[in-house]
Amino acid sequence: MQVKELTFFLFHFPGKKQQLCSIILALMVTVLGINVVYAQQSIVITGKITDGQTGEAIPYATIFVKLKNGTIKGTASDFDGLYHLAIPHDIANDSIYTAYVSYLPGKKLLPKTPHTIVDFQLAVNGRTLNGVTISPKTYVNPAWEIMDNLVKNKPVNDQKYLKSYQYQSYNRIEISVTNISEKMKKNKVIKQVLPLMENLQKIAGEEGTPILPIFMSETVSDYKYTTSPERKTENVLRTKVSGVGIEDETLISQLVGSTFLQYNFYSNFLKLANKDFISPTSDNWKTHYNYELIDAYDKINGRECYKIEFKPKRSHDLAFEGVMWITRDSYALFQIDCKVSKDANLNFLNKIRIQQAMVKAEGTTAWLPGQTRIVVNVGTTQKKLSGFIAKFYLSNKNIEVNKNYPASDFKESLVMSKDVNKKDDQYWVKNRADSLTAADKAVYKMIDTVKNLPLVKTYADIAGMLINGYYKVGKLSFGPYPYTYSYNDLEGNVLRIGATTNTNFSDKLILSGFLSYGFRDERFKYKAAVDYIFSRKPWVQAGVSFQHDIGQTGYQFENFINKTNNVFMASIRNGRVIRRGPFTQNISQAYIQTDITPTIRGKLTLAHRTFDPLFNFHYHDQADQRTYNRYEVSEITSEVQWTPGRRLLESSKINKRLIIGNGNSNPILTFRYIRGTKALYGDFDYNKFYFNISQRPRMGILGIGDYSLTAGYIPSAIPYPLLENHRYSFNTMRFMEFTSDRFISLNYTQHMEGLITNSIPLLKSLNVRTVAVLNILQGSLSDKNNESFLRGRTNLNRSLNNVPYVEIGYGVENIFKIIRIDFLHRLTQKEHLSEPGLEPSNFAIRTTLQFRL
Repeated sequence: MQVKELTFFLFHFPGKKQQLCSIILALMVTVLGINVVYAQQSIVITGKITDGQTGEAIPYATIFVKLKNGTIKGTASDFDGLYHLAIPHDIANDSIYTAYVSYLPGKKLLPKTPHTIVDFQLAVNGRTLNGVTISPKTYVNPAWEIMDNLVKNKPVNDQKYLKSYQYQSYNRIEISVTNISEKMKKNKVIKQVLPLMENLQKIAGEEGTPILPIFMSETVSDYKYTTSPERKTENVLRTKVSGVGIEDETLISQLVGSTFLQYNFYSNFLKLANKDFISPTSDNWKTHYNYELIDAYDKINGRECYKIEFKPKRSHDLAFEGVMWITRDSYALFQIDCKVSKDANLNFLNKIRIQQAMVKAEGTTAWLPGQTRIVVNVGTTQKKLSGFIAKFYLSNKNIEVNKNYPASDFKESLVMSKDVNKKDDQYWVKNRADSLTAADKAVYKMIDTVKNLPLVKTYADIAGMLINGYYKVGKLSFGPYPYTYSYNDLEGNVLRIGATTNTNFSDKLILSGFLSYGFRDERFKYKAAVDYIFSRKPWVQAGVSFQHDIGQTGYQFENFINKTNNVFMASIRNGRVIRRGPFTQNISQAYIQTDITPTIRGKLTLAHRTFDPLFNFHYHDQADQRTYNRYEVSEITSEVQWTPGRRLLESSKINKRLIIGNGNSNPILTFRYIRGTKALYGDFDYNKFYFNISQRPRMGILGIGDYSLTAGYIPSAIPYPLLENHRYSFNTMRFMEFTSDRFISLNYTQHMEGLITNSIPLLKSLNVRTVAVLNILQGSLSDKNNESFLRGRTNLNRSLNNVPYVEIGYGVENIFKIIRIDFLHRLTQKEHLSEPGLEPSNFAIRTTLQFRL
């Protein structure tokens, strides 16, 4: 019976029954009226679309239901993966669907309640179809005209053409262990946190993958930038940090600011993981990418856009694949969702995905990033091994452009507010860009639980040792571990133990030293040092030390490149030391260093050294007519180093001067002057002048260069061990083969990444990369120093005689991800005989271990 029929029947009942029925009717109509209204309301579904493995939001995914007429009713998720869909009456079935490029489609039953939440965790589609498109020669890809217009409009749409801009940034970083295997679940640590992981998985969704969060941070900062001259500064207002193994929240606060999350796709290349990735909107877009116009009238937030899919022409190139939306009215990049090709020639990074939504600066035609999300998977290439997922989220607001700022605003590139680590939950409720989900809150709680587990603390200490070279035990840190064992033909097996105090002992006073023993020469070597930090901003430090150890003439000076590389300095203590001119030395030293400006460091050193040769040596000094079989020198060394663009970090928990980068691969310039003097119990008076410039220029598709240019001048007459013995950077040169008192040298390496190997099928699958090497030395030896080159050999002239020494090489790196092999050829000085009259070897093979992404 229909409602209207029931009403007619009741109203026509006679007498009291009619009155009673009218009352019943009123109640029924009231109830039925509510039910009728309810039946006419649409079911409203809200929810979030995320990646089932990483938990990252999936923006712009399609969510829809099927209708009886064969069409669909749908919507799209926003940048945060959130959606809102009203379900009409004429649906064909009781299911709701979602779909997005490169993911398997999702399907769930529609709930019966009118307002409900349906979340989807999508699985990545591991299968891709490679289609072949055959087009006539006259075919013009419709996406090409759009891309042409995008490039033409860069001068009005790109933020870098603004005079200046500033905004407030909120960013959140989360790092988790993923790929928890069944075997790993039996681990003592995992067993203790497994219940928390299961609870977190239930919050995230039944289709999600269990993860173990180990770090989470939130930061609010003010960012300011000017174009001409290019200057930028960031004022970190507040940071909230929770993580396993985190000793210094202040230090972390300086590393999680928005500066490190700035990506401009209008640039030809994006610097990511210290590599240059070709932008899909680069000026040479047609050379590197294929494009397809998917929708010419797609709407995002009410704005009509071209929707274009893109992928690299060569899958192993450092390039992206994904989708971008370009505004129809101004050809501006509006939104982009892209990831690095799974075949890209990268190490340890299994996935990199960037999502960005742009906002138009008020009163201009320029667009700036409004929201950015980056997801990086690290080391999850094997199912049996666990890896890491790092998720970064950045949101900018209060954007202001084209304002004038005083130069004093940019005096420091990073400024920390006094309240940067203040605990205040209400501050975050008010200032974070989006509210924390239940899963986010559970992450904070879980990290706080995990980091206090004793076994986790032990693992964190071991990880810290692998990174820093020291293992921390209370007030002492033992290391560096690369020096623990060595073997050479002079000392035999060498065991060494070293240690330094840490901030648990003092954040100003540092005591350090080492003790080693050679089992062949049966001698102890040792060092003791005391350092004191007077100020951390600016950094002012001084110290004294005494060392008794073995030195090597062939590795004594010209060490601008590797002087701070513990792995290299430890490696040269191995092998055939006797041929390198070994000597026993005692070094007494005092120094003071300070940061003159944030980018200029000055250092003054006073040292007294002895030279007791372990090979046949004598030197006749023509000035005082003395012959030396050993000598002592006293030196005053002043050094100034300029590193434009570098950032100094502040930490009260680490007793080291910490710096980050040098701007956009800026050159590092170093000037060094050494004054040897008899006045401080030295045997000789002399002067030395050195200048070095080193840089790693980024060269786009050609890769990354790496050069060191050094010039030296020694106008004084001194023993040849105090001159420049050049074997340090020349692999085909014999030790102590050439000596100079004036020289200029260039050491250059070109890392070509996959420029060549990505086009060769076998090499492409191995992910190896090519390198090219050029080493040039032009030097000379004055007559007074050449004549003093007496040690019993017939060929006295050990200089280059104005014939440059040239060494070229080629090689392959990234073998098994850590091995590099170079093949080096000596092109000049090929007939320079050794003392026994032997010609030099003009070919050398160099094998090194290196870690490069």
